[in-house]
Amino acid sequence: MNRVNKIRCNKKANEHLLFIGFFVLARLLIIGLLSVNIAYAKEAVSVGVVNVTFLMENAPQAEVASSQLKAKFLPQEQKLSQKLDEINSLEAELKKLSNSQADVDLVRQKERELRSRKRSRSRSLQDFREELRFSRDAALDVVQKEVFGAIDEVRKVEEIDIILQDYISASSRVDITPLVLEFLKKKLEADANNVGDKK
Repeated sequence: MNRVNKIRCNKKANEHLLFIGFFVLARLLIIGLLSVNIAYAKEAVSVGVVNVTFLMENAPQAEVASSQLKAKFLPQEQKLSQKLDEINSLEAELKKLSNSQADVDLVRQKERELRSRKRSRSRSLQDFREELRFSRDAALDVVQKEVFGAIDEVRKVEEIDIILQDYISASSRVDITPLVLEFLKKKLEADANNVGDKK
């Protein structure tokens, strides 16, 4: 019994020492942080915020990328629509044949043709969606890089030390979103002029 009591006492003593150690370490850490803050308080740090989601949705580069994607995939979309119309007309024809007591072999042939066209369109539609998703992701990456580059350029011009993108609320004094959007518009115009000059 004495041995169990000694173990319990040693365990409590160790827990007490551990608590004191953490307490001392925490105090030293706080004192260290305060002394660092006092040393850096002489130099003001400027902070800005930016709404990246708003920029990604409203940047003119995003609109250009979206219109390029639409132009690229419109022919495929039209082909898929045409295939669907053909399937619908084949289904209507098959329904008429079934109701009119037509030749059984002809009905079976139309049913096979219908299944084949549906499978073909389904594969084409799946390929179309995968290609569209891949192209959309690639375009989004390009726009995101341009937006982040614009944020950094505005940060340098405005001499801001830190830009935060995750925030709850900010005053217009520190929100650089409009400045970045204006920068992106000017960059797109300059890029368009450079392309026009090369032609």
